[in-house]
This record gives sequence, C-alpha cells and structure tokens, in this order.
Amino acid sequence: MKPSLKKSLLSSLALAALCASLPIAALAQAPTAPAPAVETIIDQAAPVEQAQPATVPEAIAALLSTDQAKATGDTKRRYEAIARFYQDRGNLPLWVEGDHFSTKAQAIIARIGRAAEDGLNPASFTLPDPAFKAAAGSDATALATEEAKLSLALVTFAEQASGGQIVPSQIYKDITRKPQRIKAQDALYAALNAADVDTALDGFNPPNPQFKRLKAKLAEWRAADHATPPPPVALAKTIKPGMSDVGVPALRTRFRLPDQTDPTQVLVYDDALVQAVEAFQTENNLTPDGVVGPRTLGIINAASQNIESDIIANMEMWRWMPRDLSRDYVFVNVPEFMVRVFRHGTQVHEARVVVGKVTNQTPIFSGEMQYLVVNPYWNVPQSIKIKEMLPDIQADPAGYFARHGYEATWNGQVIDPATVIWDENAVKAVGIRQVPGEANALGHIKFMFPNQHAVYLHDTPSRKLFGRDVRAFSHGCVRVDDPMSFASAVLEGDPNWNVPRLESLFGGPEQRVDIATHLQVHIAYFTVAVDDQGNVKTWDDIYGHVRKIKAALGISDT
Repeated sequence: MKPSLKKSLLSSLALAALCASLPIAALAQAPTAPAPAVETIIDQAAPVEQAQPATVPEAIAALLSTDQAKATGDTKRRYEAIARFYQDRGNLPLWVEGDHFSTKAQAIIARIGRAAEDGLNPASFTLPDPAFKAAAGSDATALATEEAKLSLALVTFAEQASGGQIVPSQIYKDITRKPQRIKAQDALYAALNAADVDTALDGFNPPNPQFKRLKAKLAEWRAADHATPPPPVALAKTIKPGMSDVGVPALRTRFRLPDQTDPTQVLVYDDALVQAVEAFQTENNLTPDGVVGPRTLGIINAASQNIESDIIANMEMWRWMPRDLSRDYVFVNVPEFMVRVFRHGTQVHEARVVVGKVTNQTPIFSGEMQYLVVNPYWNVPQSIKIKEMLPDIQADPAGYFARHGYEATWNGQVIDPATVIWDENAVKAVGIRQVPGEANALGHIKFMFPNQHAVYLHDTPSRKLFGRDVRAFSHGCVRVDDPMSFASAVLEGDPNWNVPRLESLFGGPEQRVDIATHLQVHIAYFTVAVDDQGNVKTWDDIYGHVRKIKAALGISDT
C-alpha cells in the first residue's frame, strides 16, 4: 500500500472512531478540521504500566493489591481482609483527610504506640508519622501508602491484643486453645466508629477482670523504684516453730515485724513470726503449718524478683482464654493446684486438686461438663499399661488382676487374663479396667467434659497427697479433694440430682448422670495473679510453660 493511501486510511479510521464516541448534537457542531493521525494519538498516550492512579481510592486499591501479592503468612491474610473492607467502601480512605491524617487517625497511632502498656511489643507495629502531610503536587499513591500502613498496624494490634502473639501449641502440644482473635473488619469498624479511640482499642484486650488487674500491676511495677529490691531471704535449712536459723532476722524484716530486743532470741523462729508465716501460707493456699520449706520460702521471695516478664507472659495466656468464661463455670489453675466453681459469675466453691506430673502434664484447654459417672470403671491408659503394669502382669497375670480389682476385656467382653500371652502387643490390644469400688483409682465419681485429651476431674481413694503443697502426681487427669462438696456446687439448682441421691448409688453398677446445667470447664495455667486487695500471688512454673513463652516473646527476667 502506498504511504499516502495508508495515511489517508488511518485518518479516516480515527475520525470514524471519534465520531462514534460523540452524541449526534455534538457531531452537528463539530469542527471540520481533520482529526490527528492515529500515530499521533498513540504517541501522546502514556504507557499503561507507567500510569499513576489519579485518585486516592484508585491508589488504595492498587496498593493493597500489590501488598497482598508481596506479603506472606499472617501479613498476607491481614492485607486480604483489609482489601475486602476497603472494596466494600469503594476504596475510600478511612484515615486520610485531604493531604493529612484525621484527628481520629492520629489518636489511633498514639494508642498503638503505647502497646507496651498492654504487654505487647511496640516493634510489632509499623506506624506512620501522625504528622504526615503530603507535599504539594504529590500523587495519590503517597496518601494511599500512609493509609494502608495505619490500617495494617491497627488490624495487627487488634489480633495480638485479643488473641496473643504466640500460637499456644508452639509452647506445648497439649495446650490446645484456639484464641478468639478480633477480625480485621471488626477492628476497622470499631476504630472508625469509635467516640473514644482509647476505649475502643482497649476493648481489643481480654475483658476478664484478672487481665485488667495484671495490666494495672504491670504499670504499677514499671512506675515503682526497683533500684534496691529487698534481698531474698536465705535460710540454712527448713525451719519449724521454735527452731533457730541465721535467716530469721531477714524473715522478720520481710513480714514487717520489729527486731528482737533479747539477744538470745534474735535467731529464734518465735510465735509472732510463726503466726505471720501461717497467715501468709493460708493466703497462698499453702498448708498453714508454719514450716518454712522450699515452696513457702520461694513464694515469700517472689516479691523481691523482677516479675515484669512473668506478668507479660501471664497476660499472653489470658489472650488465649475464651473471652467469655461463661456465667457458670469450673476453673482449674494447674500451677496453683486449685479448682473453683463459679455460679452467676460468683465463686461458690474451691478445693485442692492433684494435677499431672511433669512427665504426664495436665493439658490446657476448655470444655463443657455434661455429665457425671457414679461408680466408674477406670479404663487404664495405654501409657500406664505399657510402662508401669506390663512387668507385673507378666510375672503373675491372674494374681495381679485379682489383687488390684482389674478386668481384661476384648471387644467389650471380659476375658480370663491367664489366657493371654502378655507382651507389648497384647497389652496394647487388650483392654484393662478397674472395677467400681472403694479401691478404684477414680473413687466414687468422675466429672465428664468430653475432650480430645480424654481427661476429666475425679474422686480418688488416696487422700494423703492433698495435704502436700506441691500436688503434681497424676497421669494427667485432675483429682479433686472433697469431691461431694464439689459435686454439690456443680449440681446447684439441678431439678433431678443432688448429693444425697448420688451417694445412694454408691456401691452399685456404673451409672451415667446427665446434669441439667452444663458448665464450662477451663483448665488453665497461670503463675501470677492479683487478688481483690491488689496483692500479687505467684506460683511455680511447674511445666515450664511461662519460661517458654518468655523465650518466644524475647523477654527476660532482667
């Protein structure tokens, strides 16, 4: 084709395209000057990949799309949720007004900047400068960048404040809590519509009163002068009333008792000091015997330790708990070796418990108590059969089963243990259960809240362990002291069952008792608590969970 013809054809096509895009009225008034050639139009248009968004909404959409593509893990998930929220609003900005942050946005930045107050790490949140102001002539991308940065920081703060910074199962496989994290859209709505930003963001934290007390105690601890903490009390030995020890004067000082004026009594553990120790033991659920052994002394000395990191670790564990413990619930604190029953949010019962050994830890989770079992069989767990029972069974199968009140079962039927060739394969395949009765390891009753760990609360014929201060002796289940008082609290208001009726069943066959009101059961692990008077209570980290949490958070005791 000749060049002149080609140019003429292109001009005609351009004119036709221009005419097609104009209304008829406009065509009637259109000038007759020739339209520019197509080559000219193409030359004047900027390449698509170099085009800048003309508006802030366009820039926000483009930026979030790009950020999603580049991000990984939790950050990618958060960006996806943020992008959906903006899309539902036509990608209009939430925090930018004109060329700067709104007053509300500045308040959000300031509150997240104080995340350390919540026991969180401020370095986890990349915050924009609250005084940001776009320079004259800046493109919309600059504003969109600051907008997206604040939304990501807000959503991250909401998730960590509500659900923690650590996945619980990373600390121990049998901490099977599923934290209830504030969703991105709920966090953005809450902040956007908040009359008071501080109140709204405070609300991302657990609502439990104990969490709030820990947060207040953290602030108090940080504000106090810890330059010269009292030295720990050192005793040469466990002391009992009337004994002497070089550590007695320091112990008197710790309990704010005046020094002895009689030189012969300076080192004597006298009646006044014994009474102070006994009161302290009672407050801390220790046996109030006045004996100052390792556990009592350890708790006494906890006041001289830097507990800031322990408070933060315990705040983290509260973030793993259900936000609503329920109105009626059972609460077991493993390190404290205590169980409490709450009705209508008020404590109605407490008792000592025996929990799992370090090698057979009680799992940490929440469930729902649905029924009781009176005169229970004890179905022996595999680990006990293999590790503890097999050698004795092999030595005398029939005698061992008879002495301990055990039965061997196969496909649900009782079989003669003497007919089994007892090796590790057999002990795994054959069921072993202890028949109901006074000697049964579960006592007269067990309290059932079905769970993946197959643990429960139960009675026990062995009472002496409840007298000890350290009570980690079970294979994982929780043994309850005074189980019938506990049952009375559990059955409060039940129209069909009470303790006398339960006790009338003792000695009979195994029987399931469904309860009218199901109670939430929280098996928890807290080593620091603050009581109603504001006093800090501490317990040993018996399983090492707190130590692992502090390591995961990068905090220490110094």
